[in-house]
Amino acid sequence: MALALADAPAPALRIGDLELSSPILVAPMAGITDVPFRRIAMEMGAGLVCTEMVAAEAVVRSVEASLRLLQFPDDTRPVAAQLVGSDPAVMAAAAQVCAERGAMAVDVNLGCPVRKVVGLGCGAALARDVAATARVLAAIVDAVDVPVTAKMRLGWDQGSINAPLLARSLADVGVGAVTVHGRTRCQGYAGWADWREIAGVRAAVDIPVFGSGDLRDPEQIAHHIESGHVDGVVIARGMLGNFWLVRQAAHRLATGENLPDLPFVERIELGRRHLEELIAHYGEARALRIGRKYVAWTIKGCDGASRLRAMVQDLDSRERLDAIYAEALAAGERPEGPYQPIFTSGEG
Repeated sequence: MALALADAPAPALRIGDLELSSPILVAPMAGITDVPFRRIAMEMGAGLVCTEMVAAEAVVRSVEASLRLLQFPDDTRPVAAQLVGSDPAVMAAAAQVCAERGAMAVDVNLGCPVRKVVGLGCGAALARDVAATARVLAAIVDAVDVPVTAKMRLGWDQGSINAPLLARSLADVGVGAVTVHGRTRCQGYAGWADWREIAGVRAAVDIPVFGSGDLRDPEQIAHHIESGHVDGVVIARGMLGNFWLVRQAAHRLATGENLPDLPFVERIELGRRHLEELIAHYGEARALRIGRKYVAWTIKGCDGASRLRAMVQDLDSRERLDAIYAEALAAGERPEGPYQPIFTSGEG
């Protein structure tokens, strides 16, 4: 299976002085976008990948678990680090650590809807106060030489849509690009992303605007970009269990041609490759625990997958992994097509 097919070069898209090879970006997702995940996403054609959301306070205090998330190997670039917090000085200091460790951009989470985050005045809660948010981002811009970006929602609720105003304020303090998830904080992940509202943010600023929300189809992704709704997209849940979506979207935008969906056998092969990357990075025992969700997402695309779920829950060896994949291949793909995983709690 060819994982890195050469496409015609797309028009240059820049965030500050950082040039992206593709307008297809991958969202920061807690528990998901580690080094192995980012490496494969880059091979598929992502123009920029990002770490999981990292608490700025923990970075400044050198909490080892948080610093482990800030790994930037040379073969997986360009890569941004995403920070969450609300204190300008702490966020600026954490951004400096990220840049020193190799992050090529620093993204600020202004959209996380999770209660424990907003309860601290961070994520979507910080974005309610445009002036306070601008102070935080201005401090980061002043502290680092790499581009600074932000990921936001449309607003707190339908009665307080402030994304255009917030984006203008951030552009004024030197933020290089914004990503807008087309839901409010109060929506969580319910309903559908509002791409008309996202397009309104694009019309309000002169910096690149990336859209996010319900991106599962390459033609749909191309439409949003080619129609001028956004400069690029940030894929999140749509690529879980389906790295190939990034490849399809990047290829469609570069060539105008649609790549077919990956056959089930090759999806299994790509899933196996991801598990091998996890093992190389974490060691076998930890990698197989981390990898259980990915295996489950992959085999749920096969006919009669329910009988394999118990095996996935106990996945603890390569031999068991091989047995699970062998049974999935023997069963074949279910008639209704691949399974779409539901992931709602850790998107950055």
